[in-house]
Amino acid sequence: MTIFVGLGNHEPKYLDTKHNVGYWVLDSFAEKYGLEFKPGKGNYFVAKKGSSFMLIKPTTGMNNSGAIINEVLSFYKAKKEDLVIIFDDVDLPLGEIRFRTDGGDGCHNGMKSVLKYVSSEKINRLKVGIAADDYKRPSEKYVLKPFNKRYQPLVQDVIIFANEAMKSFLDNGQEFTMNNYNNQTIGVA
Repeated sequence: MTIFVGLGNHEPKYLDTKHNVGYWVLDSFAEKYGLEFKPGKGNYFVAKKGSSFMLIKPTTGMNNSGAIINEVLSFYKAKKEDLVIIFDDVDLPLGEIRFRTDGGDGCHNGMKSVLKYVSSEKINRLKVGIAADDYKRPSEKYVLKPFNKRYQPLVQDVIIFANEAMKSFLDNGQEFTMNNYNNQTIGVA
């Protein structure tokens, strides 16, 4: 079973910020399949589609996102190879997504936490670009603000695009999905 883990901050003050794009992608995917998130057996929410896939939203805060990973793997008798971590990436332009099978944390604290708890850099991940033309450093401030309203249509398009890539991952596997989704750009930010 594939376990999609969307990184984000569950506190109300962060729900509309760019750092929650992992949550937004999962919310959209759940809606597409008529799934509802329910409290999990730990600090996370879960939505499940039979034995096909499940969606996990950690509630531990972005910087401690990995704390629930081993609990989830143990409870569902899954392996780290079943995971796909979905998170925002300021190094990718808004309108791009990138699947990877391994790598470092990319200075993303949520991913840093995941890699720490899984003790491996060999983790499937779907990075969603959030850098629009108004991106200014420091990244920590940029990710904790909402998108400018003019970007909302593009943000929705990228979420749909990420959902299509997730479906492709389920149907066709990682390599096919990487080859068909990594070099496309949706709109221009």
